[in-house]
Formats: sequence, C-alpha cells, structure tokens
Amino acid sequence: MFNFDIPRYEKVVGDAIALRTQIENAVDKICAEGFSNIYFIGCGGTYAHSLPMCYWIEHTSNKLNCISAIAAEFMAAPPKSFSKDSICVFSSRSGNTKEIVAAAKFCKDAGARTMVYVSNDNTPVCEYADYKFFSFAEDDCLCEAIYTYMIVMLARFLKNEGEFKEYEMFMDEYEKIVPYLISAKELYDDRCAKIAAELKNQPYHMVVGSGMLWGEAYDYAMCILEEMQWIKTKSIHAAEYFHGTIELTEEDTSILLFYGEDETRPLMDRVQNFAKKVTKVINTFDTKDVELPFTNEAFRVIVSPLVMYAITERLSCHLEKERNHSLKLRRYYRQMEY
Repeated sequence: MFNFDIPRYEKVVGDAIALRTQIENAVDKICAEGFSNIYFIGCGGTYAHSLPMCYWIEHTSNKLNCISAIAAEFMAAPPKSFSKDSICVFSSRSGNTKEIVAAAKFCKDAGARTMVYVSNDNTPVCEYADYKFFSFAEDDCLCEAIYTYMIVMLARFLKNEGEFKEYEMFMDEYEKIVPYLISAKELYDDRCAKIAAELKNQPYHMVVGSGMLWGEAYDYAMCILEEMQWIKTKSIHAAEYFHGTIELTEEDTSILLFYGEDETRPLMDRVQNFAKKVTKVINTFDTKDVELPFTNEAFRVIVSPLVMYAITERLSCHLEKERNHSLKLRRYYRQMEY
C-alpha cells in the first residue's frame, strides 16, 4: 500500500490494545469507589471520537450516563450534572493542547477523577491525570489508539454494571483486530487512490454520517478535509440533510457517504437515494465491506467508527499525494496565538 508501514501500524495499535489490563484495573477501582457520570471532554478530533462512544452507551445502557463535551465550552459553562463524582475522560496526541490541559486541570481542581490517554508521555496534561494511559501513536494511526482506549474502558464499565455479559468474548476477539484493519485498508486502497485522483480539484465536499458514524463524518470533514487539506467541507447528519443542506446539492456536488452497521442505515439510504437523482459525484465507504474477527454482529457496530477511520485514512493519504498538500501543513493551528 502507498505510504503505509505495516510493522509500525501493528506496533502502534498493538501497544494500545496492550493497555487493556491497566484500563480494566482503573475502571474496576472507579466502580468500587462509585461515580455519577462519565464525561468525555475533548476538542476537534478528540471530541468527535467521543460522539460514537456516548451514542453506544445511550443505546445500550440503562445505568451509565455518558456525556460528550467540548473542552472550552465545558469550562466556560460547566454543566449542572458535572461534579466531584464525575469521571472525566481525555485523549491527546501531543499532551499539550491548551484546551485539554486547562480542562483536565479544571476537573482535577473540582475533585473529579480524570482518565487520560496520551501518545506522548511526560507532557503537561499528565500532571492532571489520576489514571494515565500511554502508548505512542502519530496522526495517521492515532484514532485506532484512542478508540481502543475508549472502547475497552466503556466495555469494562458496562461489564461491571452487569450490562455486557459477552465482555470477555468481545475483548478476546478485539485483541485480534489488527490484521483485519490492515486488510480493510488494502481493500479500500485502490478505490481511494481513484477517488483522490478524481476529487483532487473538487472545491467543496459534503460528508454524511449517522448513528455510530456521525462522529467520524464530523471528524473527517473538519480535521482532515478542512484542517489538513484546506478544502471547504460540511459534515451533515443523514437525518438532517433534508432540512437545509439538500438545497445546495447540484450535479457536480461531491458527497461522501459513511455507512455503518447500526439501526440508522436507512437514514443513509434515504440520502443516497435522493442524491443519486441530482449529483454524479457520490462515493460510499461502508464498514459492512470489511471482514472482522467477531462472532457477534453487535460487536461490529461497536468498532464501526474505528473501522471507518482506518479505511478513510487511505483516502487522506492519496489526497495528500494527488494534491501535493502535506497532511501536516497548517496556516494557523499551532502557528500563532489566538
């Protein structure tokens, strides 16, 4: 595959999976002590990746209360449900993102317990971690590490609440996922190379998702196409496409459809069925295409955002090449004060 280091990928994701025991021990201690709710606090991608996790809990658990919050807004207007009994969950590649460090300190100072994943150890956010989890990762494989951390954590919370009886089976099968993710990338690589060549000069995209994949649609539009490629993009929830954005669809409008495997697939079908009547530029990414190591179909839903990130990384890689625009290039982010 173009610009993809398999041994490096195996190590990064494998090291994240190896955090399982540390995560389990932390969750078990928290459950023994008691807690009121779980706050995922992030910004940009780390906020986006928490959305499917809270969606999973909202549609699975009768006991856990999971909230996704944007760090700066969380500090400006703390929700009434936040208290010293909250569990506050953070993820950071750099470990020094200003909003994340400030929010972790805010939570720690309020007496709440903090769980922090970092891919660069001994960084500022670590100072405010009651439970720190470290495994090295870089941007192209960071999300697999973050999702592993969050999936293992929430699965353990569910198990401890008596709401995930298949926990051991799920975790044993999840630990075998790396070669399947690599195969998923291989499956989509040629397709993504073709899409990138066709879309390299496209000035505007619509990225549509729903359910477990709404967060990935939001993330891909903002963090990849906008931040890393400087392309005007709108993330659209499939259920909301018909309430405004539909009017901007024209015959050359690029629509990227992120299909998952939860109950909201018919919402995606509705968008696709309409879009086909108008535009000739539709590209579909579907986690159903990907073989995974699970015996239970419900387990596929849990990991669907991770799978979507893995396959769309191939499109990002080929867009970088076709557009001669590095995914690391920024004009403003971390380049100036704001």
